[in-house]
Amino acid sequence: MKITCITVSVGYSDFLCWSLLENKQLFDQWIIVTDTKDQKTKDLCDNHNVYCLQTDVFYEKGIFNKYAGINEALKLVDGDSWVLFLDSDIILPSMTKYILEKLPLDISCIYGVDRVNCVGLENWINYIQKRDSIKQNWLLHTAGFPLGARLVHYFGEARDEGHFLGWRPLGFFQLAHKSSFDAYPQNSIGADHCDLEFVRNWPRNKRILIPEILAIHLESVGASKGINWYGRKSQPFELGQEDSLKLRLSYLWYKIKMKYKSIVKKC
Repeated sequence: MKITCITVSVGYSDFLCWSLLENKQLFDQWIIVTDTKDQKTKDLCDNHNVYCLQTDVFYEKGIFNKYAGINEALKLVDGDSWVLFLDSDIILPSMTKYILEKLPLDISCIYGVDRVNCVGLENWINYIQKRDSIKQNWLLHTAGFPLGARLVHYFGEARDEGHFLGWRPLGFFQLAHKSSFDAYPQNSIGADHCDLEFVRNWPRNKRILIPEILAIHLESVGASKGINWYGRKSQPFELGQEDSLKLRLSYLWYKIKMKYKSIVKKC
């Protein structure tokens, strides 16, 4: 199973530095898409040996268009690959690739997962010290994080005249085989809605939830729904001056450990 992951990260390097550490071993190819001014994202990708595609196609309509960047990345994807559209603030479990390879995935379907919300870097650091979302190889739970909502259109959107559309996997995690679609819709401005247009390519019986995978969504403190749909506006995902020395040391130890782990895997 070949997996190519596409992630748009414009101004999200504070989230990407965590998701790169956690996710980069899960894919055969990871394409990070950013604009030509986002040097922090480019440097992160270079440091982790992950391909970074820099383009200003996002702004051709005068305001940020996330999906134009996705389509630039799709030009680099082989036709026999599974494509995972993944947000830069999403952390996947270390067993993700193992799970996907064990499942009888159907190339005519699109797949999604549930997510929990981790608000603030302090909560994330506290979590990674214990890693308790999987217990004894059989119990999958939320580790105390609130479960993110599923999007379900019981009566469709306005143009659907009340017809049932059902559950639709959101763009934070959408897995589809490259042979099942040509491009990502990019007819809306911003970073919203086109993920739902993309899902319209698959009828409800072809939209499959993967319950074995529970993603973690990293959020800035105080961020409201949709705050970043037209470009990054939420607070930085970082420690504040008031955070304890113990927390800061935990943060430093984790970064050192993950860097060492990466070096060992290359040897």
